[in-house]
Amino acid sequence: MNGIYRYIISAVICAVIWILNGRYIADGVRKHVVSETYAHTALGIFFTVLTLELTLGGAGFWTQGDILWVRIVGLALYAPSIVLVLGSSIQLHRKGEVKGSIALSINGTSVVVDSGVFRFVQHPMWLGMIIWAIALMLVFQSVLSMVLGAVAIGLFRMTAMKETEFNMEKFGDPYREYIERVPMLNVFKGLRK
Repeated sequence: MNGIYRYIISAVICAVIWILNGRYIADGVRKHVVSETYAHTALGIFFTVLTLELTLGGAGFWTQGDILWVRIVGLALYAPSIVLVLGSSIQLHRKGEVKGSIALSINGTSVVVDSGVFRFVQHPMWLGMIIWAIALMLVFQSVLSMVLGAVAIGLFRMTAMKETEFNMEKFGDPYREYIERVPMLNVFKGLRK
């Protein structure tokens, strides 16, 4: 594919990513829900990195690393990240007594979900996205993926911390009991319990 077309495709996809996430970022700012702002900023960065690496990085517009074993580790990390992201989404819809059409909205669930992947970690969706960001960094091995991936990871972690605060206010004692039993992001600690 010609270079100019790659730029155009990349720009259009990135614009769509930021338009979609921008709506949620603005909604989070307007409603003073910091976790929503962090989450969608991180998601925007994450999908921008993926788009740029696939459309431009893969075409040689910048250097990507070529350490095979690192790339294999990155590819292997896709599996647990997908399990965590999809598992948490399914569990939120099934057990969260969702008000409205989507469990990931600001006021998504109306009860504390502590089954499925939520038995092992408080924020499996954000842990899954952190692992996925690490996987992208290892697969593409570029300065762009390392820098923006690290920013996205920091934002996903901040999202989890702010979401814990939000959920403590929303659910009160049941959520406090939950966070005493289940670690925030350390799935290994959660598996030992």
